[in-house]
Amino acid sequence: MTNRIVTIRRALLLSVAGSAAALAQPAFAQDAEAPPAEDEIVVTGIRAAERAAIDIKRNAVGVVDSIVAEDLGKLPDQNVAESLQRITGVTIERNRGEGRYVTVRGFGPKFNAVTVNGRTLATDNNGREFSFDVIPSEVISGADVYKSPQANINGASIGATIDVRTLRPLDQKEGFKVAAAATGMWSENADSWNPEFSGVASWKNQSGTFGIALSGVYSEQENRIDEFTIGAGHVRRSSTDSYYTAGGVPGARIGPNVAPFTRVSMPSNLSPFFFERDLTRWAVNGSVQMRPSDTLTVTIDTLYSKARFIEQQTGLAYDFSGGTLVEQVVQNGEAVYQRYQGGFVDQIIQYDDRNVTTDQFGINIDWQPTDDLRIRLDGSLSDARRRGKENNLFTTIRRKNIDHWFDRRSGSPIYDYGFTSPNYSNAATNPQGITAHYYIWGGGSNIDDEIEEYKADVDWNPNGGALTFYAGAFKQSRIKTITADEMPFGEQCAYCGSDRVLPQALFSPTNRNFFGGNGGGNILRDWVIYDPRALVLQVDQFATADGRAFNPAVPSATGSSQVNEKVWGGYVMAELKTDLGSMPLAVNVGLRYEDTDYTSSGASRTVLSAVPNGAGQNIITVSPVVPVSFRGKYRDWLPSINARLNLTDDLLVRFAASKVMTRPTLSDLSPRQTIQTNPGNETIRRGNPDLQPFRAKQVEAGAEWYFAPGSLLSAAAFYKDIESFVTLTTTPQLVDQVTFQVTVPDNGEGATVEGFEIGYRQSFENWLPGALGGFGVQASYNYTDSNAEYRNAVANVTFGLEGLSKNSYSVVGFYEKYGITARVAYTYRDNFLQVASGRNGEPEYFDAYGQLDVSLSYDITNNFTVFADAINLNNAKEFIYSVTEDRTKEYRMTGRRVSAGVRVRF
Repeated sequence: MTNRIVTIRRALLLSVAGSAAALAQPAFAQDAEAPPAEDEIVVTGIRAAERAAIDIKRNAVGVVDSIVAEDLGKLPDQNVAESLQRITGVTIERNRGEGRYVTVRGFGPKFNAVTVNGRTLATDNNGREFSFDVIPSEVISGADVYKSPQANINGASIGATIDVRTLRPLDQKEGFKVAAAATGMWSENADSWNPEFSGVASWKNQSGTFGIALSGVYSEQENRIDEFTIGAGHVRRSSTDSYYTAGGVPGARIGPNVAPFTRVSMPSNLSPFFFERDLTRWAVNGSVQMRPSDTLTVTIDTLYSKARFIEQQTGLAYDFSGGTLVEQVVQNGEAVYQRYQGGFVDQIIQYDDRNVTTDQFGINIDWQPTDDLRIRLDGSLSDARRRGKENNLFTTIRRKNIDHWFDRRSGSPIYDYGFTSPNYSNAATNPQGITAHYYIWGGGSNIDDEIEEYKADVDWNPNGGALTFYAGAFKQSRIKTITADEMPFGEQCAYCGSDRVLPQALFSPTNRNFFGGNGGGNILRDWVIYDPRALVLQVDQFATADGRAFNPAVPSATGSSQVNEKVWGGYVMAELKTDLGSMPLAVNVGLRYEDTDYTSSGASRTVLSAVPNGAGQNIITVSPVVPVSFRGKYRDWLPSINARLNLTDDLLVRFAASKVMTRPTLSDLSPRQTIQTNPGNETIRRGNPDLQPFRAKQVEAGAEWYFAPGSLLSAAAFYKDIESFVTLTTTPQLVDQVTFQVTVPDNGEGATVEGFEIGYRQSFENWLPGALGGFGVQASYNYTDSNAEYRNAVANVTFGLEGLSKNSYSVVGFYEKYGITARVAYTYRDNFLQVASGRNGEPEYFDAYGQLDVSLSYDITNNFTVFADAINLNNAKEFIYSVTEDRTKEYRMTGRRVSAGVRVRF
């Protein structure tokens, strides 16, 4: 299929010179009502976008919320996810400062279906979760969040269906319109300016029978995030464990002043590091529309995005597997202070070079042969490719005979820590005594995701009456292929004895000042940096001289897999518009059928023996690789009903009920397997091809008051009964002297989710006099709760649903008048479960997070604007913890980002 996609892409690029646009919205097109007379006032910018979004919500029969671009190629935020979080009930999950995944009413990214112009977009993630950082905001005209499903909307999901819309030329009021912007962004941690250039144009002929829209963006980013992590999580150890054995003597690594202990929780290691990313990204998006007659419209769309991520992590790593434990303080079963003598400290550089290409191509035919009948045919191909595993590099150097310690008693997420050497001063930055240890050349995964999708829809409105019938059929084929490399067991560790001292000239201090001098008390702020490729060349010279083989990574059968999923089905739906007394009533009732058939193939192996070698590593023997293949099939009937009753011209109520499902994420269906063997992080993780989907029944009711033009007060309550749920289960498995934590996804018990949301939007141009009329506000609040209490046997605690925050809210104040546009936005969400079974099988939580963003622009003329934006002005930190807040997993400082630029439009 890849060759066919490339061929079509080239043909479309030649004919369109760019990429994609938006699929017609049947739910709205069938229910478009003329706005009130006062809405004929011409407004622009924020208020125009607000009114457009409010009109979409008001006219829809189902529960829909939207964002709309303020101007051609201009969403209200620099990231699509950042804009979506302004919608009531929508929160986002940040990944190193950037909004990447969306949560709707407590349900995270794997529960939400995301489409572009009504079509599924391939992703370079291991699963089917959609990453919003793939699509630059400049190529988007808006997005609709369908919170209540209806039969004719693509994408069954327990959370919501989010349809991202791109520009369509024949929908534009003006025959020709163009906009362009040039921006420079300053990243605080990296202290660098990054350029971005974008442009968008739309043209249609005078008769409105032919049009072209084209948009593009190019950006470069240099960013740095300072992170303190407990790399392999917290582990429970006893003084009698083989971990403390040395020279064959149990307990030899425990000093006389340390009392015997049993199952004390302690950090497996400490790993402060600098995460640095260089990103180069460009994307084009275009649409060609032809309307040879009033009854026929043909639309050709194409989207192409390419990004290269060069990431380097430079950090320390204590894993406490060497030396003697000479001091320890235990409080409530937790080791809050430890000191080791004669141990070792590793320093790591991980280099990843990742190239991601995403494209989508589609053709839509919209034919209305009679006033009563409308037929739409749609076909699309999408492909995502991630490359770069051959260039990845993981290197470790070691300092031996080191005294090191940590102390958690300050209460800071960054534990106090440090190390010294009896042989030289300033041990962290001194180039003396550094030895070769461990490296992986290559490794990681290449990913291919191919999607082929076809749909046919028919709308029939007999005699233009109150009843409209809808019917359709669809078919989708998706193939997710993961091709992994790995170092053969043992070969990456030719110098794990660390008996080769490296030349001092390879190393120099980073001079980066960890956490900007803040974030902790007695901690190290600097360590050494080196060129990992130069290090590898030096180690290869040692290996050649010593007669030791050091080979690059080789293909990994157990780390590779392919999931081939085929879905087909159809739907029927009827929509009635009538009156209940004097009150207008609109109801749609539908039934959707989906048949899913998939195969999952890969390979597996088992650990035959595992023994600590006394030098900070385990000696592992594994079985030969055995091919495995599975097939699964399931069917779902999904009924739905949506109703809207207008009590008055400005007040309406809604009701919706449905049965919904979400397919297991593709990474869970994959049989691929990973085996971690480092002491304190002995884990085995694999998928489960026998998983059944998530299934639920849901109901909601709400009210909306449109009390003024551009203003809305809304409230809704919802209830979801989840019949089946996929959760991670972790069980210990003892192999010889090493216990592995084996984690596998499995179908667990159901749960209920309930909550409510409140939204408020208002522009004050008709409420306040003069300059004060430029003010406006957007606010939303969402409460979600669940009775889910699943058991994590490893940590002996219960956990709820991944991604669910009980409380979240967003407050936006804006001003728009006299050419000035200003916005202040604060968004907050409670802590939530990020991973049910993370490192060492323990649940991991993302702490409460609130971020302040501001923007300011001034229209020098009608065609020329200068602007400035500040993101994360309050310098909020990302904090992930394991089980309880005093057990850090990751603590990140992403820093502030400030951008300024100019924008022109004609």
